Amino acid sequence: MTGRSPGRTGVPGAMVRWLVHLGLAGTTIVSLVLEPLILTIHIVLGLAFAALAVAHLVQRRRVSARLLARLSRPGRSLAGPAGRLALADALLAVLTAGMLASGFWDWSAGHPTRIRWHAISGIVLTALLAVHTGRRRSRLRRSRVR
Repeated sequence: MTGRSPGRTGVPGAMVRWLVHLGLAGTTIVSLVLEPLILTIHIVLGLAFAALAVAHLVQRRRVSARLLARLSRPGRSLAGPAGRLALADALLAVLTAGMLASGFWDWSAGHPTRIRWHAISGIVLTALLAVHTGRRRSRLRRSRVR
């Protein structure tokens, strides 16, 4: 017998989590590279990114719930690393939603808006994702779904 609890599998859950991380990074990079060339692929990859972001939050549901609770109690609860993580996750979620909404707006209008919200939010989101991933790169390999 192993020391694992029933219903928990260590390796497959870690592999799925790693694949979600890889998918998030891959869809971001390929979407940015192909955006000026093939708009349809950019749209499909953007939707895939949004779906993977939801999967990522579902995999982290305990952490996400704690971070959301921390955000609801401003002040001391935002001090320290957990508070910064809560703020960073909230900012990433808002930017991802804004990115998706502005992309749909541009698509429905048939052209980019006068102020290029989709492009601006894409640049900001990419920069934040690079920092977010860079700070967590050592933990990405050993993360697991609980």
